[in-house]
Amino acid sequence: MHLDYTHEDTYRHTREHVSLARTLVPDAYRSQEFFKIEQDKVFSKSWVCVGYTDQVREQGCAFTTQVAGQPIFVIRDKKNTIRAFYNVCRHRGSQLIEKAGQYNTLRCPYHSWVYDTCGDLLVTPLFKGHDLEEREAEFYTEHSQKLFCKDDYGLLAVRVWIWGCFIFVNLDGQACSLMDWLGDLPQRLARYPLEEMRLSKRVPYSVKANWKLIAENFIEYYHLPTIHPELVKVSKVNLHYRYQGAGMYMGFCTSPLTKDSTSPLDRLAPMPGLNATEGESAMWIHIFPNISLFLLPNHLFTLLLNPQAPDGTLEYADLLVHPESSQIPDCQSQIDGIFQYWDRVNRQDFEAVQRVQLGIATQAYPGGRMCERFEEPIHRFQNMLIDRMVGKNRIPQGDQETHDFYFLSQNLKMDTLHV
Repeated sequence: MHLDYTHEDTYRHTREHVSLARTLVPDAYRSQEFFKIEQDKVFSKSWVCVGYTDQVREQGCAFTTQVAGQPIFVIRDKKNTIRAFYNVCRHRGSQLIEKAGQYNTLRCPYHSWVYDTCGDLLVTPLFKGHDLEEREAEFYTEHSQKLFCKDDYGLLAVRVWIWGCFIFVNLDGQACSLMDWLGDLPQRLARYPLEEMRLSKRVPYSVKANWKLIAENFIEYYHLPTIHPELVKVSKVNLHYRYQGAGMYMGFCTSPLTKDSTSPLDRLAPMPGLNATEGESAMWIHIFPNISLFLLPNHLFTLLLNPQAPDGTLEYADLLVHPESSQIPDCQSQIDGIFQYWDRVNRQDFEAVQRVQLGIATQAYPGGRMCERFEEPIHRFQNMLIDRMVGKNRIPQGDQETHDFYFLSQNLKMDTLHV
């Protein structure tokens, strides 16, 4: 039976309360048709994280990426503003830049049209327009509306918004603001000096699994005892609590983290400005659709997801550190140790989600169920996805009852983790 992936009835079982709901239809992870619609309905209309301010720290610094299959680049312009543009020359459509670097101007490698870092067209060699010689101008007088003008052919801009160290873009000119998208998350994390974080280490991975399987794996802790024997020594399952407010994100926290002499995670100094609870807790937050945050007191590890195919994802694993956290002897060795730790955890997850990708290809598999205690964030994530697939642009509210329970269970004041 052919499913209409943009129709509400296709997802009726996932719309049930989490205790009754089934997971997304399996086609969501294996169908090329679903993938194509998802790129249009989800990724081209969402605030998608593409990188970090530290990647464009200096004027002229730029990097390339793709969103919803569309090539774009991000650059810090000559006015010190971070901008994003489609990576295409306005002349004949050539790709403008091929790799990250620092650019005073942007020259098309095909016909040498030149743009400045603000996207304005500067040079069009041998191309005639408003600067026609006098003897030619008369010929074009009656067709003056057709004359070429550089001002009309600047680069095609993409909406860009900065929050903390994160650069988000949105291909939809009618979308809500990033602050509306994030909801109360900036307030919840206000004491973390995110805008000062520096990218210390980055490794790309090609994962043979649908991007949603990677995201869903991150936002549930049911699998921790089976898959992550080292991580549960630091982040115990019984010390995980829901940490969810209004906004396009889902998450939980571990509080307090457990000391483990074999773990390198606490060997950097804490970030400045955290309160006592934040100084011993970890936040695990996924911002829909594509970035997962491992936010610990002294570093930030992220997974940045870029879907390539129904069964393939380009993932960047990034470690960001605050300058004050790294002011210790043998800093680089400690940073390397932290990255190696998360790399090991990440590879354990790769094996798990790639097994799911193979299994979910089974045509007889109708979808599964979710454990409310451990997998409620998956239910929230899947319903966000459904909303976008069927054309609903709502931003969900938080589950006040469950995150209030966290504060009560810890005998903390309700504002301990808030501004």
